[in-house]
Amino acid sequence: MSTQLKDYKTKVRSILAEHPTARNNDGSLQAYFIYKYCRHLVTTDIDGKPAIRLENLKNLPPLETIRRSRQIIQNDNGEYLPTDPAVRRERKIKEENYRNAEVRQAKLV
Repeated sequence: MSTQLKDYKTKVRSILAEHPTARNNDGSLQAYFIYKYCRHLVTTDIDGKPAIRLENLKNLPPLETIRRSRQIIQNDNGEYLPTDPAVRRERKIKEENYRNAEVRQAKLV
């Protein structure tokens, strides 16, 4: 595992520990991540709400890496699982469908 991915996992783990709502929603997780670790990119819009300028989007961490880090922590390590049972069920179904598709694909090769 690369040092960079380990760094992301450490940061994501801290957010999942501090903010249980982030365990259920990747959008919330990403927002907490950006607000905590990329605060220098967050400005205020005309209504006084947090915002990110379009030219700063390229400086954001890869959102897919944040999501994947959460997946590893929850699925592989069994840590900080979703607090919402519906989310837990839905993710389990998606994971099973993905694994079944992999098995079907492997049989074709």
